[in-house]
Amino acid sequence: MVDANTMESVAGSVQQQTGPSILMGVQYVRSVTFDVHNAPLIHTRPPQRPHTTLQLDVGAKQIGENSPDFEVELVLRCEGVGESPAEGQQPLALFNARIVYAGLFSLRNSTAETFEPLLLVEAPRMLFPAARNYLADLTREAGFLPVILQQIDFVALWRARRAQS
Repeated sequence: MVDANTMESVAGSVQQQTGPSILMGVQYVRSVTFDVHNAPLIHTRPPQRPHTTLQLDVGAKQIGENSPDFEVELVLRCEGVGESPAEGQQPLALFNARIVYAGLFSLRNSTAETFEPLLLVEAPRMLFPAARNYLADLTREAGFLPVILQQIDFVALWRARRAQS
């Protein structure tokens, strides 16, 4: 049996946790919307790699009062457009996707200084690989070439958000 400040390693040895940490529980898709514009005509053309724009947001909310448990949401909004047409025309809209990917996290030994970075930097960093794969699979299953996202710098995103407020 281990107490709240102790964690068992994969090998079974007990390690004492002294610094702040975050533990991930379950992760899941909270909601998805995917709109294909001009279907089915859009699929009569040869596939093209969409030009994409991505908006990303992170949110965290506490589960229960005075609880160390939080739900962290990673919201991905992705729009895909086709090649730029002739001068003065708008590019052809291909799809719009909105994915809310979430996870349950517990904070351990967290202080006021580590609270926000753990929830808004470390937790999204843990969620992002699965959310990125989900977006790639979703676009591929919708008949498009998969959207492949590069790694996101959540520290820079968090700092930019703090600078705005």
